[in-house]
Amino acid sequence: MYSAHLRRQIGRASRAASARWSSTSTSSSASSAFWRNFRLLTGATTLAATSYYLGALYPPGFIHLLSPRPAPAPLHPEDPAAPAHIAELEEKLNHLPVLAAHRARPDKAEWYETRPYLNLPEERRVNSLTAGTLKGPGKLAIPPLVRARHDAKENWVFIHVGRALCGHEGVIHGGLLATLLDETLARVALLNLPEKVGVTANLNINYKAPTRADQFIVIKVRLDEAQGRKSRVSGVVEDMAGNVLVEANALFIQPRYAKLLNSTAVRHMLGEPSHSKEPITPGAVAPVPVKLPGGAEILVDTKS
Repeated sequence: MYSAHLRRQIGRASRAASARWSSTSTSSSASSAFWRNFRLLTGATTLAATSYYLGALYPPGFIHLLSPRPAPAPLHPEDPAAPAHIAELEEKLNHLPVLAAHRARPDKAEWYETRPYLNLPEERRVNSLTAGTLKGPGKLAIPPLVRARHDAKENWVFIHVGRALCGHEGVIHGGLLATLLDETLARVALLNLPEKVGVTANLNINYKAPTRADQFIVIKVRLDEAQGRKSRVSGVVEDMAGNVLVEANALFIQPRYAKLLNSTAVRHMLGEPSHSKEPITPGAVAPVPVKLPGGAEILVDTKS
């Protein structure tokens, strides 16, 4: 009896001790889990807050594409602030490091500069898409500056593209870039055709990266082949950091009736210098102006 009673006492004491240990262990485990979760929550909150404020101060580029910031409307051409804006862009253009480096190249004597749009009289400019319709603050605010080789084999064209030329907010419309490429590629192609007159047969474009608005770009064009009435050219659009934004190549063909035309107006419009190997000369007989699609005019020599 005594031993059985003793065993029962010992058993009850053992169960009580086990219960106390289990309760203490459970409480300690719960407390440990709480503080672990608290530290994780605190760390996650701190990381999220830090990322938010850093992102707000220094947002990555793709954020502007996903959630672009709206910009004010461009200045009206008659706004008193417009001349100052255009003068500021002209000043920036002439101090672009890329342009300054090109002007200082060892072969600089083989190049000349021209501003083709300035050669268009106002009555023709008003019907031109790039020289007239798209001219103004927020668009093509200043005329492009062209650096061209005297042998007409290569051009660098510096252009400022404003925010009013966007497709997606903050990104220049791809169709506008295609238009600029068509014109800049054509300048090299046409000057390498026999009669300096040609039309676009095909234009192939590969968009490599978004072209941000309100920046200077440079379109680099080179002649790939000139054979008879055909000129093949290629070019790239780059930003001032040298990033390739667009690649393109094109074929231009001289129409069969081109010999009937006086190319003086076209060459003048392209900004070919008077000291080139084939200088601009007036026609022998008063030419008849013929308006082409886009508002440009070609002079038909009545003598022929």
